[in-house]
Amino acid sequence: MGMSPDAHLAYGYDLGTDEDPRFAEKGEYDQPDLPWFDSEAEDDDEGEKGFVEQLFNHLYAQIDNPEPAEYDFERQTIAEKHYGIRIKYSGHGDYAGHILIADGSHRSVEWSETMVLDPADLANDPLAGSWDDKLHTVIRALGITPTQDGPRWLVFPSYG
Repeated sequence: MGMSPDAHLAYGYDLGTDEDPRFAEKGEYDQPDLPWFDSEAEDDDEGEKGFVEQLFNHLYAQIDNPEPAEYDFERQTIAEKHYGIRIKYSGHGDYAGHILIADGSHRSVEWSETMVLDPADLANDPLAGSWDDKLHTVIRALGITPTQDGPRWLVFPSYG
C-alpha cells in the first residue's frame, strides 16, 4: 500500500470490513454469517482466505460451466468478468473496507489531483443502464442484505 491516499468514485455497495460488515447477515460478534464464509478458512498455498477470496470463490461456483481455474485470483478474474463487477478497497491495508462496484463505474485521482464531476455524465454513462441489474444479481448470489439502501455513487479513500 502506498503512503498517500487516492480518492475514488464508483457505483455500488459499501460492504464494510471483515470485522464490521455492512449487511444484515452478521454473527454474534458482528463477523459475516454466511453459508459460504468461514472466518478460519485457510489455503494450503496462499495462507488465510479472507472475505474477498471466499466471496469470489462462491461467485465462481455459481457460474454454469466456468473455465477451469486453479487459483483464487483466477476464479476472481473469471467471476469479475462474468458478473461485471469488481471489489475495491477503502481505507488502509490494515483495516480495509470492501466496496462492491459495477465494472466501468470507477474513477480515481491521486492525493494531489482533482476530479471534475458532472452529474449528467455520471447518470448518462452508456453502461449505467445495466449496473443495477449486475449488482443486484451479485447481491442475490451472495445471499446478503446490504444496509445501504440500493446501489449508490460512493466516494472513498484508499492507500494503494
